[in-house]
Amino acid sequence: ENLGSLEVGSPILYKQVKVGSVQSYQFSKKKKQLVIGVHIEKEYEGLVNASTRFWNASGITLTGGLTGGIQVKSESLQSLMAGGIAFETPEAKAPLQKRIPRFRLFASHEEANQKGTVVTIKVDRADGLRSGTPVRFKGLDVGKIEDVDLSDDLQSVMLTARITEVPERIARVGSLFWVVKPELGLIKTSNLETLVTGQYIEVQPAAKNLGPQKNFVALATPPESAKQEAGLSLVLSAARRGSLKIGVPVTYREVTVGKVTGYELGQTADRVLVHILIEPKYAPLVRSGTRFWNTSGFGFDYGLFKGATVRTESLETLIQGGIAFATPEGDRMGNPARPEQTFPLFDKFEDEWLTWAPKISLGK
Repeated sequence: ENLGSLEVGSPILYKQVKVGSVQSYQFSKKKKQLVIGVHIEKEYEGLVNASTRFWNASGITLTGGLTGGIQVKSESLQSLMAGGIAFETPEAKAPLQKRIPRFRLFASHEEANQKGTVVTIKVDRADGLRSGTPVRFKGLDVGKIEDVDLSDDLQSVMLTARITEVPERIARVGSLFWVVKPELGLIKTSNLETLVTGQYIEVQPAAKNLGPQKNFVALATPPESAKQEAGLSLVLSAARRGSLKIGVPVTYREVTVGKVTGYELGQTADRVLVHILIEPKYAPLVRSGTRFWNTSGFGFDYGLFKGATVRTESLETLIQGGIAFATPEGDRMGNPARPEQTFPLFDKFEDEWLTWAPKISLGK
């Protein structure tokens, strides 16, 4: 990132033995970093391979505290006076791929020896994300962001993250990343801890090993788990969509038992098909005689003598829309609904439907 006290002629050290020297330095093409040209003497060139890590050995490092005393570290008197670069090669057999290979110059020996796998994650915005922001899985830190920068086309933000825990399970095809941030509203309030701790990156490791992957695109919203997606899928036919959207609740007796998962125009474009999912536990509530109606917004009943009555299913459905249903008793109940069975979606309920109260076993 910067030259420090390095200059042409500064030594390259291996186990505190000089094996080369700095030959040149210049800015990179984008002038964001420095590129330092070094030469390793021929008799020592076998010490460098693809696993080699270089770090700046210039100057001294002070560590310690009130109780542990002060520790002073320096690679050698030579590097203390003239600056220098040290390196180590952890793997004996890791052949170089290029005639003039490029390496990252770490700021210290400790930084050079960081474990893990480096990945890039593309996000739309960097709000609240910075160097040091954790990457988490099930509440545990499995890595952190090391760098935040704009993409080349300036349309997105590139996060460079180091995965330190089980990187072989995370840095592979199929893993999902997304930003966790606070959500505040009348309907949903979640992730409030991020107001104090800050935003972070959540990861869902790939279930199968389909090979390594280093570049990822963050999801706009958290993925739905397979367990949440299990249930009874049904189709509701309506004249128009209204204010219904994906995720709004499906209720039975004002208890949420499912949600809207999608919508589309019918084959002849004269109807809207609303796809819903009933949770497995509540699937027995839906029978062939079940009636569904739209609970979005207000309903008004008024007359010359009785005045006006305002109806809404709940504050939740008033704000974001919703669907309710009721099932009749006795023979009118009918058979259990089949997956993907289609029901009409009525604009409003009939008073009789609110009186239906069949006893339907939900099991354990």
